[in-house]
Amino acid sequence: MAAWLAIATCAAAGTEPPASPWSISGDLRTGYLASWRDSRAGESSSDDSIRARARVRLSRQFAGHWQFSGRIGGSFASDQDGFDVYLRHHRPTPTAVNAGDTTLDEFFVGYISPHTGWQLRAGRIFTSFKIPGVPDKSLDRNDASNFNLGWTDGVHLQLPVHDHWRAHLVGQFNSRHGNANTTRPPLDFSDSGSRASLFAALEANVHPGPLIQRMIALTWMPDSLATEGVTSEQRSDYLTVTMKTAAAWPLGQSGTRLIAAGEIGHAINRPKRTTVGLTGDHEVSGNGFQAGLSLYDIRPNHHLGLVYGRTQAGWLISNDYRNNDELAELRYQHRFNPDLTMEIRYRWRRELELPADIHRPRRDRDFYIRANLRF
Repeated sequence: MAAWLAIATCAAAGTEPPASPWSISGDLRTGYLASWRDSRAGESSSDDSIRARARVRLSRQFAGHWQFSGRIGGSFASDQDGFDVYLRHHRPTPTAVNAGDTTLDEFFVGYISPHTGWQLRAGRIFTSFKIPGVPDKSLDRNDASNFNLGWTDGVHLQLPVHDHWRAHLVGQFNSRHGNANTTRPPLDFSDSGSRASLFAALEANVHPGPLIQRMIALTWMPDSLATEGVTSEQRSDYLTVTMKTAAAWPLGQSGTRLIAAGEIGHAINRPKRTTVGLTGDHEVSGNGFQAGLSLYDIRPNHHLGLVYGRTQAGWLISNDYRNNDELAELRYQHRFNPDLTMEIRYRWRRELELPADIHRPRRDRDFYIRANLRF
């Protein structure tokens, strides 16, 4: 990181335009959440809380084409146990920070080539590749959503390629304790061969007809899948492939638009069924899909969307979908202005395959109303 800062400073000292002044920006999100669960044993429980997330960014342009950005984020809840401030590579759990946590979730130097259009960010960055829609979700890479915090320690290179396509290469560092993306067990990074992982994608930026998204992506995590369980030394690579696409159509003369989006994914290497608590001695399935329909501007700045998805027990890297789970979500959004948005969500989730001697799937429902302010 120090080397990147030195390069940027030297570039700013040359004949390029002077550096821009420092700028402060960020966002504040707050809302009420309620959830209900029917357990495998047939017991019911509920919970509710007030949640908030605040993020503040300090950024500056250097030498016309260089950028520095640093951001501090905090996640809070009315029922949190305390406060914690830290700086480390991994989150406290494989899927989230704890309520009350504050950390640096962005700290990078970036460069955009003025001639060829390639871009590079290096340091602590935020990465997200989702299907468009009011409930916008991803099967593979979405560092954080809702009131959570997440980040990627590494580099993100974007390269223009042939005929309106561009390539994304994200190289990531993983500590032996994990990382700050969602990686569900039995993914484990204690093996020395799992220190680096790769996300590679090919994305179109010009589309024919009504298409607005075309993307194919690969995630490769070497020596990170504990196929026999984390107590065993047996490790294999975790490799997934996803494809995303979306299309949009105008409806009438009122400005209403319909967006249909979908994504499919396949995990090539998967853990044993016994490793994830299911019966049988072969590998679990590793497929996932999601499909969404959204209506934008039903009335000006009022949007409504529905998404449905299923991910089998071998799909372990989605921030939005638990493995071995089925999800349906309805979300309404009202955009008061470009900086202030209000959303209402109802979500239903159900376990797919059941462990031995379990006769009821776990079912979850949750609801939130939240507001998001950017500044």
